[in-house]
Amino acid sequence: MLFQPRSSVRYTSILWDELQPYPGRLDLSLRMALVTTLVAVTAMALQVPEAAISCYLVFFAFRADAGSGILIAIGLLVGATIGILLAIACLMVVADEPALRLALVAFFTFGGMYLTQASRAGPPIGTVAMVFAFVMTLYDIVPIPELLVRGLAWMWVVVFFPVVYLVAIHVIAGHSPARKLRSAIAERLEVAVRLLAGGDDAAKPVAAALLAKGNGELKKYAGFAKLLALMGKRDVARMQAATDASYDLLTLALALSLDERRPRENAAAEEVLRRIAGAIRSHRPPEQGLLGSPDFRAFKAADPLPARQVERIVDILVGVGQPALASGAAEEGFFLPDAFSNPLYTQFALKALLAVMITYITYTALDWFAIHTALITCFMVALGTTGETMHKLALRLTGCLLGGAVAIGSTIWLVPHMTDIGQLAFLVGAVSLIAAWISVGSERISYIGWQMALCFFLVVLHGFGPSLDLNEARDRIIGIVFGNIAVSVVFSTIWPVSIGQGIRKSLAASGATLADLLARRGGRTGNYAELIGGVAGALRQSELLRFEPANVRRGEIDARTTERIALGLQELAAPIIELREHDRAFGPLRGASAPLKRAVLGYERAVAQWLDDQAGRLEVWPRPKPNSDLSLALRRLKARLARARQASDDGRGFPRRIRDELAWRLELYEKIETVVRRLAAGDALG
Repeated sequence: MLFQPRSSVRYTSILWDELQPYPGRLDLSLRMALVTTLVAVTAMALQVPEAAISCYLVFFAFRADAGSGILIAIGLLVGATIGILLAIACLMVVADEPALRLALVAFFTFGGMYLTQASRAGPPIGTVAMVFAFVMTLYDIVPIPELLVRGLAWMWVVVFFPVVYLVAIHVIAGHSPARKLRSAIAERLEVAVRLLAGGDDAAKPVAAALLAKGNGELKKYAGFAKLLALMGKRDVARMQAATDASYDLLTLALALSLDERRPRENAAAEEVLRRIAGAIRSHRPPEQGLLGSPDFRAFKAADPLPARQVERIVDILVGVGQPALASGAAEEGFFLPDAFSNPLYTQFALKALLAVMITYITYTALDWFAIHTALITCFMVALGTTGETMHKLALRLTGCLLGGAVAIGSTIWLVPHMTDIGQLAFLVGAVSLIAAWISVGSERISYIGWQMALCFFLVVLHGFGPSLDLNEARDRIIGIVFGNIAVSVVFSTIWPVSIGQGIRKSLAASGATLADLLARRGGRTGNYAELIGGVAGALRQSELLRFEPANVRRGEIDARTTERIALGLQELAAPIIELREHDRAFGPLRGASAPLKRAVLGYERAVAQWLDDQAGRLEVWPRPKPNSDLSLALRRLKARLARARQASDDGRGFPRRIRDELAWRLELYEKIETVVRRLAAGDALG
């Protein structure tokens, strides 16, 4: 199995797995803790207000590679500058008009949350909307415009010096996006080596994890490398092409590793791929004559399909047939294609607006501004589906309670004994390291680390020194809990959207991609990423089904059905990928008679049509009745193939090469048919 379903795994087991170290995790955590400590010390020494926000911005803007880290930090400062100036201008107009201020809060909230769903800008727009809306509410607390403008000016300083530290750490000791891109491609080749050269079973989950990440992150590395002039245009184009080629090679290697008929040892493949990976890591082209070396000839004789993929990678790296330069982002607009036709976007914005207004009106009526974190919570946790929203609510609440507990314990037992800023810096650094370790995990737990850090900073760094006021912790936590309740009630009762829709679309896309591969439709690259990304995405989303209330997920696809469909797609993927690569390289039954080719292609078209039908059925829920003629069609085609096999066994005009290929194809067809029949019998794919 390529991907292991985890919906039935216990929470404690998932949490334990997510907290395990991976290469570079300690390095990232130490960097974040160091920058956070420097920010805290600077804020205390220079008496810059809101030190907690400054420290939290480190978690918000820190990235693993220097390119994205620098650009996001600078973008944060530019956005803060523009936002503060616009907020000041708006306050000058509506300062004495409560109705207008409330209208602006509603406008910014609705518009921002709508754009998070309907545009390609995504969540950053929601963050900007949150800042605007929150600033508009501050006049209720500071009704003197001059003081409020001065406070907003100080907020620029609050953002400025964390950005300086972030840029400095990335410039001085950051990870180059070009180096990370080359390392990621080399890692794919090294894992492919383990699958092809020795049949390493431990490499299969590693390969599956790398493939599940897709090519998006590596393409971003290439874009940042180009933007920062770390690579030339031609080099960027070559590395982008190598990204696609290495993905295809790793996919094929994983599919072949599941074929028990393949030899388990191939020392030549190990030698060739390790030399190529070493060349990529050291930023040099593969050595001349590699493709004509005895090692490569032995590799090609033993495994011709992956050898052809390796030839493709080497040609890309040495510049044979220069790949076309990327056309840029002009192909895609700011808005999604259905931005103005999909009612779900408007419904989402209205639900978010209602939750924000509930929290704002409540704490304003109670004159309890200290729980304003309720309003911020509504912006931070609202997502498109109920499952995603509830999951983020749970992470935020867990992180908040964890950070609050650590902060309260520190305030009671540690802070009273502190006598200098060094001791405070040590405390901030230690807690930041723990929170950073969690935050650089996967999306399953990363938000816990963010919220743990924020809650701890808000309590311990309140003022210009260590604080002994526990009321701050109480009010912040109450605000977050209240915001969680408001969002959960609104999103689970008004126009609830189950994550099951996204799961079905992901599975349907993977099924359609398999059909395209089997029917030889589509281009060379992108097919495997769409296939594996769809399966991995569906399994990842199915974990969130447990967070949805029963009334929301009722009548939708469930986790067990998702796993059953995903397993079927994975079982079909290996033989179909092997067939696709063989036919792409050599053609189907080259030199065979027309009736034999028609029988082979007819079988494949029937299965491809069945996959297309099932993908279409997944788009509609509840599902229509399945096609009852599939079994009969498969029996007829199998009979034709059996007659062709009998003819080849009798030796009536078929060369040995065709007989061998036919036997190989029939074995793969048997595997495909077994899975198809099981899925059709259990109605698991539709």
